Amino acid sequence: MLGAAASYRPNTFVGNFHEDITKEEIRMKEFLRQREKGELHSQRVGGKMRRHLQECYLTPQHDDGNVRFGDYVMIQNAKTEGFLSCDLDDVLDQGRFGVSSTSSPAPLLRNCFKIVKPKSHSNKYDDRFYKASGEDHLLHHNERFCLVNEHLWENGPLMLTSSIVGPTHYSKVTKKQEVALVPPSSQHEVCWQILPGDIRHRAALDGKPIKANTCLVINHVATNQNLSTDKKPVKTSFGMEDEVCCHRWVGQHTKHNVNETEEQNLWALVSAPTGAHFEEMYDAAFKDTGTTLERVRAKFLQRAGQGGFRALVRCLTIMDNDGNHTLSREELVEGLRTYGIWLDDTEAAAVMRAYDRDGSSTISITEFLRAIRGEMNARRKAIALQAFATLDRTRDGTVNMQDMMAIYGKNLDRHPEVTSGVKTKQKLLLEFTSCWDKDGDATITADEFLDYYTDLSVNIDNDDYFELMVRNAWHLSGGAGWSENTTCRRVLVIHHDGSQTVEEIKNDLGIGPNDLDAMKENLIAQGITDIKKIELAG
Repeated sequence: MLGAAASYRPNTFVGNFHEDITKEEIRMKEFLRQREKGELHSQRVGGKMRRHLQECYLTPQHDDGNVRFGDYVMIQNAKTEGFLSCDLDDVLDQGRFGVSSTSSPAPLLRNCFKIVKPKSHSNKYDDRFYKASGEDHLLHHNERFCLVNEHLWENGPLMLTSSIVGPTHYSKVTKKQEVALVPPSSQHEVCWQILPGDIRHRAALDGKPIKANTCLVINHVATNQNLSTDKKPVKTSFGMEDEVCCHRWVGQHTKHNVNETEEQNLWALVSAPTGAHFEEMYDAAFKDTGTTLERVRAKFLQRAGQGGFRALVRCLTIMDNDGNHTLSREELVEGLRTYGIWLDDTEAAAVMRAYDRDGSSTISITEFLRAIRGEMNARRKAIALQAFATLDRTRDGTVNMQDMMAIYGKNLDRHPEVTSGVKTKQKLLLEFTSCWDKDGDATITADEFLDYYTDLSVNIDNDDYFELMVRNAWHLSGGAGWSENTTCRRVLVIHHDGSQTVEEIKNDLGIGPNDLDAMKENLIAQGITDIKKIELAG
């Protein structure tokens, strides 16, 4: 092609510049596509790391110190002082994931296990015995149980198991009996039992409850081998950790004394201190919700700065590309990326579930603000409950049609749609209360009422203004300064001695503008009994 062309100096570059530029543009488009879909290697690794390292809660130690079925515990080894941990990136076989032992600063999804009863009949005789003695909820020595990690794997729970050494199943370093996590399978293969660390005490402790935070042996029932670990490094996604296997270690302490147990086989079921906070995670799909929501909330509060509510609304309005005052999943993910928060599909779904309170598959501005700003503070909740108490005339803890008729019944007789026969009074009241009565049972509970005002509260920055709004809406007397009620009627009261005073008809909700008898009853209830005549101002 260049054979007949003029010669060039050695330092002159000759090439197809358009081809190079096009190639770079294609690479950039592919990069942006992968980044949008969360397919970049850094995004996948970050999502996996966050999922494994999400903090969770352990069950607080019970007053009697006993371990119960359903408790969430960490399993710590006496030799390495590491905790039994999962690694979903360590795929041993189809549906089999590796475990290791490593130190941990806190309970994490990868090292927190739930103690559950086997679903098979392997425990039927023990269940009958312990149920008769009222201890079927406790874990006992030599009683079979399963160790389950419920929330790490998105496809369901994983159960700790072990299998005898074979051509494809053995531990990586010592070539001992492999320990792995598998989906629920044959209950016999995932059954374990607790044995005392000192063999001499096994007969005495047989059938006794297990104490938390004490040394014990965890024995695999199917193979009769003990769970063990030693300082044998294996490579995992989190660096070098200690290998876990099933094997009865024999050392200088146990070679000539079969009553002792080596530290490699000694474990403890670690629980939280008594009285510690505990919050159970109910579904694997929500495993990243807490961490992700906190990241989203912190970023929005950072962007809003000192601007408060208006700045938050502006942030959300910018994300609302189609201007319909709601955020779709695509708008949410794209907007968060603009703010430097990258969500994978699982995290985006978790955020949508947490913020989409009405199940519309979109997030309204109010829903988002409520999630960001949280629940009402004590002052706002108190004034909202005061308004609810004003409506609850029967004092039964709910507001029903009887309460509403007692307040508004007289005035509804003059409503245009009632006088014309278009609607009944009951129909009008049902329409009026529909914004609070979310389940449509014609009964408003305090929780439903508070839920309505929680949504309303997120749009109001100032506590004084919120209190004034509620007081004026429901004619609640009182308040100080800017929050003082201004809607309760003031009337001129003429006393029997000819003197005159201006009095407030306190809490006059439901009293008509010309209902002088009701006004007089209200004043007498306030202690104003010297009433000759009432004149309405204005």
